[in-house]
Amino acid sequence: AVVSTQSTGEFLDMMANVFQYHLSHPEAQQSNGPSIDMAQNKRLEDLFDSLDSDDSGFIDAEEIIKLTEKLGEKMTLEEVQDLIKQVDKDGDGRVNKDEFKRLMASK
Repeated sequence: AVVSTQSTGEFLDMMANVFQYHLSHPEAQQSNGPSIDMAQNKRLEDLFDSLDSDDSGFIDAEEIIKLTEKLGEKMTLEEVQDLIKQVDKDGDGRVNKDEFKRLMASK
């Protein structure tokens, strides 16, 4: 399916839901709000590392496109770059581990 009509916000929500699914362990459900405990921080780092397929320390457009394809979605490079711009606080065109953790803590 082509995701040309899906807004970036909807995509972020979908991604956050996927990430939260991977993080759903009984101990994580004790969290009240956006704070991240040490166990959840470790799981976020492990999840980030699994998404960072080239071990660069960043999640780039190509890695996001691969992930969306695994989820049965298809995004253009332009759509992915727009998504990254919303998360990318330092403006380098990639999502680093801190940006990723901030995104996940906000969901």
